[in-house]
Amino acid sequence: MVESMIEAITNIQPTCLQSLTLRDCSSAVSFPGGRLPESLKTLHISHLKKLEFPTQHKHELLETLSIRRSCDSLTSLPLVTFPNLRDVTIGKCENMEYLLVSGAESFKSLCSLSIYQCPNFVSFWREGLPAPNTLLPKLEYLDISNCPEIESFPEGGMPPNLRTVWIVNCEKLLSGLAWPSMGMLTHLNVGGPCDGIKSFPKEGLLPPSLTSLYLFKFSNLEMLDCTGLLHLTSLQQLTMRGCPLLENMAGERLPDSLIKLTIWECPLLEKRCRMKHPQIWPKISHIPGIKVDDRWI
Repeated sequence: MVESMIEAITNIQPTCLQSLTLRDCSSAVSFPGGRLPESLKTLHISHLKKLEFPTQHKHELLETLSIRRSCDSLTSLPLVTFPNLRDVTIGKCENMEYLLVSGAESFKSLCSLSIYQCPNFVSFWREGLPAPNTLLPKLEYLDISNCPEIESFPEGGMPPNLRTVWIVNCEKLLSGLAWPSMGMLTHLNVGGPCDGIKSFPKEGLLPPSLTSLYLFKFSNLEMLDCTGLLHLTSLQQLTMRGCPLLENMAGERLPDSLIKLTIWECPLLEKRCRMKHPQIWPKISHIPGIKVDDRWI
């Protein structure tokens, strides 16, 4: 059924079809001729594990691509094949390992990139590029979640206009010594469980441009290291949620720039804050707004 539909779709007049959603087929299928319809701007693929994804021919018009639980034969996504992509989502693709780009290419349209639950994903793009921070000049949003094998960001720096980053359950990445330059990054959201992380962040790890930091669902996090936050002189909001073992703060105190501190579902630390514990209160008392368990203190 799906096979015949795909064949019929590719025979549609090339100027007609702009959006295509394919899902739920266990049979081996492919696009005839190894090509997508030329007019296609949006493609969503879901639960087609045996689909052969076409990567050999350029598709100039494609702007939105999502691949979920599909294309088991796909180990890399060659962005050069889709030079005008704006939004890419790759989720639950078991064999996906990296994005493939060329050092000579610049992908000037890509604004949003999400990669989640890809257990073998090891690199945002293949190593050896001279200046990876120039390849994605418009990228503003990056989400990398539940990719346990990724260890580091590219050494050459991150895209220059990156504003918002989500990193969830990527323990090797969060345990790194330092991240490369992220000069424009303002919103960082970091989540667990990351069972091996008991203290966060390491000194010098986070980019100093941050205005908002959200830490959540670290199963074994015991200590917030204020020393690793002191250089965040623009940080205005800090939120910690769902860290059941979080109880202590190391270092002198949180950054003076903070306007709002929110602690939620962290029972041990919440209790100490409400009691104005001498090991905690001097480190947070300068913050104008402190909200603990949905109550201002």
